[in-house]
Amino acid sequence: MMNDVEDEVEEQQAEDGSVNRVPELKRLSEDIDKATNTFINATLELESAIQQYQRAEAKLGGAVTTISKKVDTINQHIDKVLENAPTKLKVSVNVNDADWQKIQELFAKERQWMTSQMQMHIREVNSMFADERKKVRERYKEYDGCYLGHYAQWFFWLFFIIGFVMTFLVIFLALKDFL
Repeated sequence: MMNDVEDEVEEQQAEDGSVNRVPELKRLSEDIDKATNTFINATLELESAIQQYQRAEAKLGGAVTTISKKVDTINQHIDKVLENAPTKLKVSVNVNDADWQKIQELFAKERQWMTSQMQMHIREVNSMFADERKKVRERYKEYDGCYLGHYAQWFFWLFFIIGFVMTFLVIFLALKDFL
């Protein structure tokens, strides 16, 4: 009987513990429901945004296709106009000799002026290149030690030639004594 009483007391305590936890469990259930609803709403909004994006993409694709067709049509019209232009645009001009002479004189003056301007610019460019060459030469002389390398090269060649001459002199003297 004691065991029954103890079991009943334990059951009563378990029920009291469960009853005490009911508000907490209800709040937890509500939080889970809110989180589930928030997730579902976010998923629906994302799907809606994806569908809107796909619709906009389809519209944009259609607009690009339409524009491309219109550009192709314009290019075809331009090609047709350019094909027919040489035959349709024949122009003839009659110029009297005095006007022709003035045109030739103006052309000659313009050509002479243009030639002088070009020569002047070419001289300026050539002088700029010469100045730049001088600056570069000075820069190499100052910073890179290029001239020092140049002198070292001459120094090396001097001793190479001296060694070369000495070698042939030794060979010549050895062969002279040998013969």
